[in-house]
Amino acid sequence: MFNESPKCQVCGREIEGGELVELQMRYPKRKGFAEVKAYLKLEAKFTCDACSKSKK
Repeated sequence: MFNESPKCQVCGREIEGGELVELQMRYPKRKGFAEVKAYLKLEAKFTCDACSKSKK
């Protein structure tokens, strides 16, 4: 679960480092957090650039 890389919620393709993505997430309640990547993996839903462009 924690070592899995994030996947696109539309096509299921793995999101790679440096790739443009669209995120769907709730704004955090807490003021600060240090581990942004870990927070995004747990709280966000990713959509790859290709799927987000075809959706619009």
